[in-house]
Amino acid sequence: MGLQQAVALTNEEQIAKGRKGIHWAELHMSLLRELREDFAEKQPFAGLTIGICIHVEPKTAVLCRTLQAGGAKVVITGSPGTTQDAVAAAMKAEGIVVYGQRSDDRARHLENIHQVLGHDPDLLMDNGADLAIKMAKHFDTSRLIGGTEETTTGANLLREDLGGQFPVPVIVINDSPLKKIMENEHGVGQTIIEGFMRTTNLLLPTRRFVIIGYGACGRGIAKYLRNLGSQVVVVERDPIAGLEAALDGFKVAGLDNQTLASGQVFITVTGRPDIIGKEHFAKMSDGAILANAGHFSWEMDLAGLRETAASSDRITEHIEQFEMPDGRRLMLLTRGEMLNLAGGGGNPVETMDLGLSLQAVSLRYLVLNSRSMKQGPQSVPHAVNIEVSSKMLKQLS
Repeated sequence: MGLQQAVALTNEEQIAKGRKGIHWAELHMSLLRELREDFAEKQPFAGLTIGICIHVEPKTAVLCRTLQAGGAKVVITGSPGTTQDAVAAAMKAEGIVVYGQRSDDRARHLENIHQVLGHDPDLLMDNGADLAIKMAKHFDTSRLIGGTEETTTGANLLREDLGGQFPVPVIVINDSPLKKIMENEHGVGQTIIEGFMRTTNLLLPTRRFVIIGYGACGRGIAKYLRNLGSQVVVVERDPIAGLEAALDGFKVAGLDNQTLASGQVFITVTGRPDIIGKEHFAKMSDGAILANAGHFSWEMDLAGLRETAASSDRITEHIEQFEMPDGRRLMLLTRGEMLNLAGGGGNPVETMDLGLSLQAVSLRYLVLNSRSMKQGPQSVPHAVNIEVSSKMLKQLS
């Protein structure tokens, strides 16, 4: 290991490094730059605190700058394993309140969520419903105007665990057709593969991938892999999504003995817990690789894997080997956290420009219209979709 890698950066060096990354992202995020100018003039968030739980990386920092320009006090924490510490340092230097660091585990993450909510936010911008669920159970919601939710996982939790009951409107960004097309299918599809290649240094052609879940993200991953020469099997419980996968030309199977024995790489992308469990680990072949593209690592029963394995060993920073009692070895990538963020650079800048612009415009919509909106999770308003899609189409034309 070289000297530069071995020596920790000073805070000033971290800030400088973070600012360079933010600068590069901002150069290519024309929608947020335009919104920033509009927000700076009209101050839609003047006097308001926005509590955020989303990945702390350069593109998110551009969003936070945009909200800050609109008058908001911005308080943010990331997700376990995805925070870029240099970016966090740069954001703090600009007056943004940041909790958390890359090394945080789930327990520390929950403490960070508590810290964010301790600032009594007027608006929430959530990623996995961590803020909303904790606030609903443990905090006063009387001053809350509304919130947004980024992910399928969070939408499922709001609609199922909370029964759709929340005292203010929550706009589910993942319901937007814009996000599904540009960010989920093309952004996640591309960057999960990038994360796999970075962490493993393995060849894609002829490798046998099992993609578990055929929503917009799973569809993108499957299509990008096929285009690069991989063999792809799709596992999907929903017969409608399964039919779509079949019509797209993929073999659709169950997570059965044959699929488990023949698959070389398993990628979960469902937004649901325990999709791969002990009974599945027991039937995988020697050297099988486990990766997750969903918001939480819970899509695989990692506690069960650790309990079942005879031993484990960290092969590289991002690869952990589990030796099973019968001698088979299973490889877990990036601790089961999101492969494109924990093992790569996240979604492409332009796709996140659209997705984060949906967030910013939705938050402004809530400030102006929350009293006339129904409570609980709901789709992105048509006016928001039209505004953002029109701006993006203009930029891409």
